[in-house]
Amino acid sequence: MSEPITRRRILINYRIRAAKCLGCGRVYFPPKSFCDIEGRKSRMREVDHFYEQGTLLSGNVIRGPTKKFAYLKSFLSGIIHFQNDNLKVPGRITDYVPPPEELDVTEFIGKPVVPRFRKIYTDGARGLIYYSSLNFSFEDDYYPFQEYQPASSSSSSSSKRGDKGKPGIVGYGVYLPKFRIKNAPPGAQGVLERTLPFADEDTTTFAVEAGKRALIHSAIDGAMVKKCFIGSESAPYAVNPSMSTVSQVLELGEKYEGGFFSGGVDAQFACKAATDLFIDAAALVAYPTFGGEYVMVIGADNSQAAAGDPLDYTVGAGGTAFIFGNRKEEVIATLDCYVPYTSDTPDFYRRDGAKYPQHGGRFTGIPAYFKHVGTAMRAALKLSGLAPGDIQYVANHAPNAKFPYQVAKDEGFSREQIEPGLVVKYIGNLYSGSCPTALAAVLDIAEPGDKILMTSYGSGAGSDAYVFTVTDEIERRREKLITVKEQIENPHRQYVDYSTYRRWKESS
Repeated sequence: MSEPITRRRILINYRIRAAKCLGCGRVYFPPKSFCDIEGRKSRMREVDHFYEQGTLLSGNVIRGPTKKFAYLKSFLSGIIHFQNDNLKVPGRITDYVPPPEELDVTEFIGKPVVPRFRKIYTDGARGLIYYSSLNFSFEDDYYPFQEYQPASSSSSSSSKRGDKGKPGIVGYGVYLPKFRIKNAPPGAQGVLERTLPFADEDTTTFAVEAGKRALIHSAIDGAMVKKCFIGSESAPYAVNPSMSTVSQVLELGEKYEGGFFSGGVDAQFACKAATDLFIDAAALVAYPTFGGEYVMVIGADNSQAAAGDPLDYTVGAGGTAFIFGNRKEEVIATLDCYVPYTSDTPDFYRRDGAKYPQHGGRFTGIPAYFKHVGTAMRAALKLSGLAPGDIQYVANHAPNAKFPYQVAKDEGFSREQIEPGLVVKYIGNLYSGSCPTALAAVLDIAEPGDKILMTSYGSGAGSDAYVFTVTDEIERRREKLITVKEQIENPHRQYVDYSTYRRWKESS
């Protein structure tokens, strides 16, 4: 019995999978079981183009899309050519809004493009969300092309690799959307501008792109990642995990009959849903019964707020992924200390079925954020035997730019230790992605031997404090990064007005 058509499209479109005849070299998309030239005797090999670069072969502006694509209003569609296999596939150019006036599409012909995992359409408010990698961004625009050169799972086997040591981070990747909105008035709660999703983006697409960058940075074969955790408070489905989509797209775990020997969960604890799982990931890779080499943890959110709510001036969008392992020659930052602190303090909440969160009276700052973050920071310093002067960088959860600075200053830290992690000023509060992105921004510039104190916060309420020590291995991985600063300052970032911001927020 063949699989349902939705599932068959997933297997093909998520990775832009084709079939190549080993005899004549002809490539077929969608894939076929035999070659038109060689016939039934042909031998076919599966090829995919998820990590490859193509070129726009032809194009056309769609001004009046069907109802399924009406959320895009207009878009550039075309044929993409992958030269290595001489493969041609249909595709849509994403993150590009055609101007209202007549457009000469020939100016785009021949431009390099990179596959992007995006939504294509939804079956209404109650239906399935359909995703595909047959969406492409221009390579010379906001997203540069990155080559993926993983160590094969066979050459990465335990018997052929170095000794195990203290668990920690072996790779990470940050994804911030191209589009921004400036705050008016400037600097609302210290936030100057914020990232927002394009109309075809959501938390799952953020998670895929961040995870993809983490795999590229670590040079780890996805088959070696046996667990994937995703923390978010804006998951596209109430029931149906983003984790399974991310695992399918990134091919996490050993492949078997269209699925993978890997697991994971979507987690919810407001803004600390992802960082809470760092300790679980570190424990798993050090636990023999787990049987896996690596665990991926992703914090991603399209942060929500009602129009006109003060919160609407701070919410951003994006995601950050970390891969944890315990091979000495791979770990770029060891996890040295962990302290959780929790209480039932309902400062910020969203009831089941409610679209936007609400604040629980005066609980937001004191005794919610400041009590939990401050307590966890002090406890981590005491447990690790460190003083504020022994820490090079602080990375705190940032609901705005004032809270994380004030709580760190109150605990004895200086502006020089705090400022590198205050990226909230330029991207907004990414909710579950906030603290992970601050940590990534610090790792982007940290030197071997530096110590980093990261303290998350989740409404409800709780904090997790971690101490990381950067290793020499971090220098060898620098060239494979797209840093947080590069994305914040990218000259191709694009600003939109408030009405566009609200429309794209709602469509995501």
